[in-house]
Amino acid sequence: MAINKKLATYLAERKKTDAYWVESAKLDFAMKLEKQIRLAGLSYAKLAEKIGTSAAYISKVFRGDSNMTIETMVKLSRASGARLQIEVVNESVAAKTVAAQHWGNKVIPFPVTGSASQVTAVCTTVTEFAVHFASNSEIESRTA
Repeated sequence: MAINKKLATYLAERKKTDAYWVESAKLDFAMKLEKQIRLAGLSYAKLAEKIGTSAAYISKVFRGDSNMTIETMVKLSRASGARLQIEVVNESVAAKTVAAQHWGNKVIPFPVTGSASQVTAVCTTVTEFAVHFASNSEIESRTA
């Protein structure tokens, strides 16, 4: 149990640094790009060819060894059949957003007033989301 507490403390301290968030953003981009190139049926070599670089560079991107420019991120995204979307998230709002469901290209957050770590919500349709959102008391009761 002490190791878990030490790890949680260490992680909380790391989250206060820019370096943590830089690496987190690079990892998030690499994971989403990997998913996209699989969906598109592309290899690293084909992706590299499409943007005029080497397969070795693409491997660096997926290892997190590359400090990419936004231009490179756009090129990689477009070459895989996607587009880059960058967003700035208010940390106080992010802490209150428990879960999100994707419908098409839209993300619908589930805001709650309870403890975010104790709530899970999954909706499969927009109607189901509306029912859960309208019934905030039901969501709040799950946090107790």
